[in-house]
This record gives sequence, structure tokens and C-alpha cells, in this order.
Amino acid sequence: MKKIKKKQWYKLDQVGNFYSFLGDIISQNIFRYSAEIKDNIDLSLLQESFDETLKEYPLFNVTLRRGMFWYYLEETTEKYRIYEDEPPFCNFKMFDQNHPFLFRITYYKKRINFEVSHILSDGRGSLEFFKKLISRYVIKYYKLEGIDLNSNDEPYFKKTEDSFLKNYKDSGGYINNVDKVYHYKSPKYKNLTRYLEGHTKVDKILDLAHKHNVTLTVLIISVLIYSFKDVLSDRELDKSIIIDVPVDLRHYYNSKSVRNFFTLTHVSYKFKSREDTLEDILKEIDVQLKDILIKENLERRVNQLTKLEKNIFCRLAPLPIKTIIMKIADIVARSMSSSCVSNIGIIKLDPEIEKYVLHINTLVSTPYFQILLCTYKDDLCLGMSTVYKNNEVLKNFCRWFTDQGIEITMNVSEGK
Repeated sequence: MKKIKKKQWYKLDQVGNFYSFLGDIISQNIFRYSAEIKDNIDLSLLQESFDETLKEYPLFNVTLRRGMFWYYLEETTEKYRIYEDEPPFCNFKMFDQNHPFLFRITYYKKRINFEVSHILSDGRGSLEFFKKLISRYVIKYYKLEGIDLNSNDEPYFKKTEDSFLKNYKDSGGYINNVDKVYHYKSPKYKNLTRYLEGHTKVDKILDLAHKHNVTLTVLIISVLIYSFKDVLSDRELDKSIIIDVPVDLRHYYNSKSVRNFFTLTHVSYKFKSREDTLEDILKEIDVQLKDILIKENLERRVNQLTKLEKNIFCRLAPLPIKTIIMKIADIVARSMSSSCVSNIGIIKLDPEIEKYVLHINTLVSTPYFQILLCTYKDDLCLGMSTVYKNNEVLKNFCRWFTDQGIEITMNVSEGK
């Protein structure tokens, strides 16, 4: 009798646990990466490249399963077939028998697209998979030689470790008290998200940031906050603009995991009057972000969340009870934020491969509106997502840069 191979399974990390309970698509948080290659995509070579990459990252070859107390990831025997891109974007359902995977890979003309659920990985972790995929494809298509994609590869156990649990210390956490939070008021699209992909020269933005003695991230956050000023009514001036800022923890803990390993922090600003300037905001946000990025402060946030997950009552609560609790937690989390700015950072490929990869872009699904940044070569991509019909804040944001002589080229698409 032929022995049946036992399927590999993985416990979800704390972030994956949270998102696994949020069944609606908007709450899942799905990243979308796109790479534009010099020539039209060869589907057979892309499929071949994907199959080989998936063998290196078996953690991605899974489906989400329900347990008695938690969801978990289980290896799937289904073979993923790449197909031509079609809307809606960032919109695949969990537990869908027609799509058991937690990612989607498509192509269109010269573009390769990769969408992945936050259940599986965060922005930086899933980027490693995407970089390996497009690098392997470029090598095959252009018949490049002498490029070793595995020269800096990490052992399998390092790529799949739960870095939250590995670095957990049973120490006190803390919860910040937040003032009244401003929430943007506009009619929303029904089951529709609008995605705006902005491109500009990164050097011009960096020059502007250096002029103000701040980082690029601080500049982007501060301009976004400044863009709220004309939208606030007089009675709303006493409310704080809260911007969520995800922080990648791999650098602080020397982690190589491709699973979720970040903490969600925030910065805030309350307008004292309509006379507040961008310089006022820059100074305050710069101080707040520097304080946040001290390892000891990040460590307290990580321990706080991991401690909650380890709580005996939380662990033993049945799945239906946890689902109610997590959905309430999601509503509370949304109520404590005005928007979100996330910086994936600089994306680098092998110099020989970069000759053939023209652009790399990032977007993310959202329950309100947010900005996702990435830098590739001399291009800064501003991936803006919004569920609102009116977008004065984002218009003010883009207009501010235009007024500084910085041109932003926009591409607009929609995901239902």
C-alpha cells in the first residue's frame, strides 16, 4: 500500500492570527506588487519561474484551515496556475474552494503582479518572494549567466520562524492613551477601492526632506497631516490626526523570516490653530518617530501583543468567541486611526537584472485610505488606496508636492 505523505502545517504568527478572523476582504489587508519588464511576459517561463520559487518558499504553498481554537496554515496539493490580470485587484476570498491560496500571481503585457494576504506575510517578507520570482524570470527570459540567486540565501528554518515568539520577553507592555481622533468624512464606494499609483523622482523628495533635516518617511507623514488642515471644520480642530506607521522589526532583531514581523506604531498631531505650518508638524513628528524607533520602545509593543496572545483565556476560547473578539478589536483599531503611511523602503535587485526591470510598484487594500511607499532605482512609488468618493486630503497631499515643483505621474485603477 502506498504511504500517504503527511501534509506540512504551520501555526500562524500573531499578525496572521488577527487577520485570519476578519472574513471580509477589506479587513484582510492584501499587498499588491507589480514589476514592469522590458518585454511582454512569456507565460510559460513565468510559470516555470514561479514553480521553482515556490519550492524555495513552501510557507507560501498553503491554504487556511479552521481548528477548534485557532486557524492554521496547511500545505496544499493544488497547483497554482498563473493567468492574465483582471480586476478586481487585492480582492480574493479566504476559504474559497476556487482559490485556496493566500496569494495571486498574474501578468498583463509587460507586468508581473503578485498579491498576498497579510495572513501569510507582511510587506517586506512577501517582497523577498516577489524579488526572487522576477529575478528568476528575467534570468530565464534574457538567458543571463553567472548570477547566483542563492548566494545570500538563508536556511529554511530561518525564513519560516515565528520571530515574534522567538524574541518574546515576559515583560510589561503599555498602551498609549489617544485623544479624540479625527476621521475623514466622505461617502464611501460600495465594495470598491480606488488605487492611485504615483511616481516621482526620489532624489527631489530626498532633497526636500534633507532641507528640513528629516527623513523621507517623516516628510511624507507630515505633508499628509498638513493636508488635513483645510478639511477640518472649526469644531474638529481639537481632534488629533493619528497616522499609523508599521515598523519592520527584522533589522532590530536580525531576523530573516519571511513571515509577519513588524509592529504597528503611530504618530499624532493636533492643530493648535489654522496658522500651524508644515515646519511645526515636521518638528513634532520627527521627535515622535525617533522616540518610537528606539529598540526598547519597540520591544514593549511587541511584548504587549505577544503577551495577549499567550493569555490562557484567549488561547482556550473557542473559535466563534475569538472571531467576535477579533472583529471588535478590528473596529476599535480602526477608530483609533486617521490614516496609515507605510514605507517598504529601497528595493534592490542584482545590477544585471535591474537592466531589464523598469519599475516596481506597491499597493495595499485598505478600510479607509493610506499610502504605501517603495523606492526602486531613481523612482519613488506612492501607492495610494482609498475607499472614499471624495478625496480632498489626497488631492491636497499631491498638490503640495506639485507646488514645490515636484511632478507626480499618476496611474488610477479600481478594485471591486
